[in-house]
Amino acid sequence: MPDPNEPEFKSVEEKTLLEIGSDSQAQHLKPGPTIPPGAKRLGQVALLAELGTGGMGKVFKGHHLGLDKPVAVKVMGHQLAGDSMAKARFLREARTAAKLDHSGIVRVLDVNEEGGVPYIVMEYIEGTDLAALLKQHGALDGMATLRAVAQVADGLANAHAEGIVHRDIKPHNIFAAKDGRVKLGDFGLARAVEQVTELTMPGAAIGTAYYMSPEQAQGKDVDQRSDIYSLGVTAWHLLTGQTPYTGTTPVSIAVQHVNNDIPYERERFGHLPDPVVYLLISMTARDPARRPTAQAVHDQLVQILAQATGNGSPRLNSLDDLLQHGKASQFVQRPQTLTMPLAPPPHMGTPAPQALPPVFPHNFAPPQKSGNNLLWIAIALLVFFVLLFAGCMAVVLGG
Repeated sequence: MPDPNEPEFKSVEEKTLLEIGSDSQAQHLKPGPTIPPGAKRLGQVALLAELGTGGMGKVFKGHHLGLDKPVAVKVMGHQLAGDSMAKARFLREARTAAKLDHSGIVRVLDVNEEGGVPYIVMEYIEGTDLAALLKQHGALDGMATLRAVAQVADGLANAHAEGIVHRDIKPHNIFAAKDGRVKLGDFGLARAVEQVTELTMPGAAIGTAYYMSPEQAQGKDVDQRSDIYSLGVTAWHLLTGQTPYTGTTPVSIAVQHVNNDIPYERERFGHLPDPVVYLLISMTARDPARRPTAQAVHDQLVQILAQATGNGSPRLNSLDDLLQHGKASQFVQRPQTLTMPLAPPPHMGTPAPQALPPVFPHNFAPPQKSGNNLLWIAIALLVFFVLLFAGCMAVVLGG
């Protein structure tokens, strides 16, 4: 456990596990049941190395003495731990997240506190988070990204079925294991400290604002549909290597999510089959009612993968699949030859791939009647009745 006499936890830019490791700033010890003398302890866990620092505190690699297995331990920052309300919510949300048991979710093994500082013991993922891959490699492989997002959507569907909303989906919170499993972590923890974070940790707030749904940016109550928006923006980032909007403050970024539709230019997304882009458009719709469910996202991605490659499994062969950019060109040579009997996104018609403009349209439903349309309809009706009246008069006069 960190020394209570240390200065209060300071807000710093989030660093990923891979970045921390590559910087060689942490003392990396060999994992295993042999615990170095003097290793700090949190309950049944011996802390072996600091893995990273984020908006809520520090993450350590540890070894669970009772289970005899490596674990990850998130220790709440002292500044947050000093806020009784934030600490209570942190513990409550973490215990709720501990009820989730799904292959697409990082499992919470224990929730406790020591010396007034809460900590969470989680399964250790031998791999990295997707933010690290983005920072070191840029845009990820298109096909592999679809498989990764499908795994996240599957885990998210399980959480939503339990009534749990994540509220902070972003590449930092998605972990890819070396064996190809992709998991979503940090369930509910953003909500537990969001008020304190917004006031005292602007760096963390900006990181969340990049992926924040319009309704969340406006301070409205959010539900599962907000998670879908954030997952869609995360997929946008993974596929392009950039976030849709940038800014110097959380507010400047959030305003763009509220006022603008996420752009989908063919220059960026033309290498993907059109049904993928239409699915992303529906996921990032500003109107929550137009977004699909997490289960629908998973099911449509599996169907697209099956038709594109003959293999609908969302499981990656390994972590390296995400970095095999060469496969993207092979994947995109066939979009027009694919037969996609996919149901269009909610409230959207079936698009004609050959006729799409350079920018993918956001709404394929029949256009709503505007004031101009109503005017033309009124004129047409007036002309119709004039002609009808003239015809009747001609008949009467002719008679």
